[in-house]
Amino acid sequence: MKKEQKNNDIIKISEIDANRFNLIFLFALIFLSLVGMILNIVGIFPYSKSIFIPSIASFIIVALIPIVIYIIHDKIKKLDHSILVHPIYKYVLIGVTYVGILILCVMMSFHAVLLMAIPPLILSQYYYNRRDTYVLLVLSIILVPIAVYGGFLFGIPDRNMIKGMLTDEEAMVLANRISILTKQRALEIFLHYVLPRVLTLMSVVFLGNAITKRNTKMLDTEASLSREVKHEMERINELQTNVIEELASVIESRDTDTGEHVQRTKTYAKMIATKLKDTEKFKDQIDDDKIDRIAKAAPLHDIGKIVVSDTILLKPGRLTPEEFDKMKTHTTKGGEMVTNFFLKFDDIDFYQEAYNIAIAHHEKWDGSGYPKGLKAEDIPIEARIMAIADVFDALVSKRVYKDSISPEEAFDVIVRDAGRHFDPDMVNALIEIKEEFINYSKTKL
Repeated sequence: MKKEQKNNDIIKISEIDANRFNLIFLFALIFLSLVGMILNIVGIFPYSKSIFIPSIASFIIVALIPIVIYIIHDKIKKLDHSILVHPIYKYVLIGVTYVGILILCVMMSFHAVLLMAIPPLILSQYYYNRRDTYVLLVLSIILVPIAVYGGFLFGIPDRNMIKGMLTDEEAMVLANRISILTKQRALEIFLHYVLPRVLTLMSVVFLGNAITKRNTKMLDTEASLSREVKHEMERINELQTNVIEELASVIESRDTDTGEHVQRTKTYAKMIATKLKDTEKFKDQIDDDKIDRIAKAAPLHDIGKIVVSDTILLKPGRLTPEEFDKMKTHTTKGGEMVTNFFLKFDDIDFYQEAYNIAIAHHEKWDGSGYPKGLKAEDIPIEARIMAIADVFDALVSKRVYKDSISPEEAFDVIVRDAGRHFDPDMVNALIEIKEEFINYSKTKL
């Protein structure tokens, strides 16, 4: 169950957002450090420049590490996946923060140890992990004594700690500090400086742990609801697709030997759309979602034939002008039926593409098609795709009123009619997958 939750998109997004927020926060710390450095230079912060500036500079250099990694990976090299997705990146953020704060404590003053509350608060924004909490707890217990004693030995002199035993000038000498660090003084420092700060940071770690658990519980609830909704939507979509294909098969079986025309034209349309997605002209108009919608809507292209009588559909010879006019009505009727069936659903994109396919798949590039006589790119892109798929399958299929021709001959017809019946750019793209297209048709006929 935990593994499933960890892989949920909502949780992944939350981890990425946490990384992004913490990057910004780290950048803010760098900015504040630069402000402190400037104030020291102009004399507002009266600390020794020989200590203050190097310590702040060291902190900035360390804090820049994750920012530089992000810039190089995401902005300069533009690699496939953002570094923010990587599960190790949060540990880089937390690790450099600890190291930077430890540098400030040792080089400047042990008072900076309070900044060690930052890493637990950074961690609190991520998905709960008990091991991470324990690691931060141990780090707090270990690093606080190092920071305090390191600040005593190397940092800016603290009058409370040396209690007048040394002048500021004498306190700058490491040997003098070591000489006054007796066992008694070391114990006093532990009791008065180390222990209170350890307990304080332990409280911060536990607080951060509580915040993380609360956030994680909310994420798990959201993820669980998302999975349930996704499962229900998949079930509804599957049911909807089955109904569409069964309905289309029943209608197609009236004027074809089988309902396989539905499946073949669906596959042809998907093959064409997939190829177009990789072309320069159509790559911004077609994505994977649109390809799926086109494939799903393709079986509805002749749904309007339900209004056409069998005497016309099954007539073995050429239709009279009056009969052909009645046949043409299947496009407008198909558009009406799609509207009645699907407009009430929330998927407006699917409705629009199904409507366009049903009503416009007999439009022609030169404007001689029906029902509206649309021309060129005024014809919806999904209808132009469907036109090629529908005509190709009609040519290679035997009907009561005609014999079939070979897939190779049918393909040549499509190519010859480019610029008249079909979009020439689509046909040019189709030529690149001619072998795949024809091979599929041969296996399905």
